Amino acid sequence: MASSFARKERVQHLPVFVLTLIVVVGCSESPEPPQAEPPSVSVVVVEDSEVRPSREFVARTAASAKADITARIEAEIREILFEEGARVSQGQVLLRLEDTTASASLKQSEAELAAARAELESATKNLRRGEEVAGKGFLSDADLDKLKDRFNAAQSQLQSAEAAVDKARTNLNYAEIRAPFDGWVGKLNFDVGAVVNPSSGPITEVLVTDPIYVQFEVNEADYVAFRRANSGSTRDIASQLTLSLTLPDGESYDQNGVLDFTDVRTESSTGTVPIRAVFPNPRSILLPGLYVTVLIQGQSGEMHALVPQMAIQETIEGTFVLLINDRQEVVQRFVTTGPRRGSMMVVQSGLEAGERVIVEGLQKVRSGTTVNPVRKWIDPQTGALRETEEADQ
Repeated sequence: MASSFARKERVQHLPVFVLTLIVVVGCSESPEPPQAEPPSVSVVVVEDSEVRPSREFVARTAASAKADITARIEAEIREILFEEGARVSQGQVLLRLEDTTASASLKQSEAELAAARAELESATKNLRRGEEVAGKGFLSDADLDKLKDRFNAAQSQLQSAEAAVDKARTNLNYAEIRAPFDGWVGKLNFDVGAVVNPSSGPITEVLVTDPIYVQFEVNEADYVAFRRANSGSTRDIASQLTLSLTLPDGESYDQNGVLDFTDVRTESSTGTVPIRAVFPNPRSILLPGLYVTVLIQGQSGEMHALVPQMAIQETIEGTFVLLINDRQEVVQRFVTTGPRRGSMMVVQSGLEAGERVIVEGLQKVRSGTTVNPVRKWIDPQTGALRETEEADQ
């Protein structure tokens, strides 16, 4: 009986033993974890481009013509016939001043002119009669001289009266203030009802902004070196240069300009030479007073590699970029950079056309890392990236 109970107990424990064995064997034979995919990075293929000698200068825009609109007579502003900041045409009436005083002055001057003409006519008749009777001995020389004096005085009075009429008529015309040329009218400094005169200051201003001036200064040493290398007039030198602008928002201006004027002396306080360029401004994008960057380039240059600025990194050892080699591995390459060209940097040494530089995902990789490169195209002016139809595998 006891033996039968023992066999039964061993049979009951057997499934537990088998299950434990399966668990132990299963734990000892766990599968290897799957291998991680290489990180993806964006790359741009290096291209060679002609790099012309150039210099950048901080510049400021200015109106190519400016006129302060002031009162030429003392009068009250009666009407304002323009909107601030609006476009105006040459000869357009901008303001009307109270003309009551000017009209009265004109009427008085015209009356005095009529009186002067009558006096001259009377003096002329008397002189002719006096000369006739003097020839017959009926008028003394003294009396004849008096008639001549009256005639001369009448002539002078007539000339004075004519001048007074001209002045009064001009003052009446000054009651209407007109735009001197096509342009943009500025802020109004006086309102209707204000009394203005020539010493009151500008009522407003009219500016010409197309074309617009771009003014900057060149160090006197650089200017001397430039003149030594480029003989001729400013106009001749200007024809050999290309001028472009970068706007305050970082965008490139879509119109090129030309050098217009170089001062004939240096600024003694700064040691610089003022220079002026002219740019078309048909859409009025450029306003007077803007700070811009003017880039001056020569006509010809040398071929150099261009690299996106976002790919350039620096350490205490120097400037470098991260490349992708034929085995899809990251390689560090030190380079020598030159001037900036929009969103690109000129690389003077260290890179060749056709090599792939990393522009996105730099923080995920280091030298020797295997990666999955995705080729992208970059706008050389704005630096905007977009995917191409071709991806490097």
